[in-house]
Amino acid sequence: MKKYLMVVTMLGLLFLPGVGWTTEMEQKQPLQPEPTLGSEFAKGVIAPVLSLFYFPLKLVVGISGAVLGGISGWATGGDERAAEGIWRPMTGGTYFITPQIIEGGWPLLPFDGGPYAQAAEPAEPIEPTNR
Repeated sequence: MKKYLMVVTMLGLLFLPGVGWTTEMEQKQPLQPEPTLGSEFAKGVIAPVLSLFYFPLKLVVGISGAVLGGISGWATGGDERAAEGIWRPMTGGTYFITPQIIEGGWPLLPFDGGPYAQAAEPAEPIEPTNR
């Protein structure tokens, strides 16, 4: 009987909002391992080696995007929006791999043009009111 009472009490405490939420919050925050000298050294060596392969490819994509965006702008009669639709994703983004990208602190964004804000439409002129 004492075991049954203890089990019911523990289950009751587990389902109390305060106790249940704290254990839930603890589970959502994973522990990050401490950086060691060896791991920092490895990231410092791997990042430039990966950049040796990644940068030339990204450079070719960027140059191709600049040319294609220019052609698109020309073919649409000088429409800058059509050209920017190609320029922004192809020439923007990450060009080098850094240790922060390897450890997951920064995202690798190969085709990121950043946020796009269209130019504001010009307001209609205000007519003076002469009374």
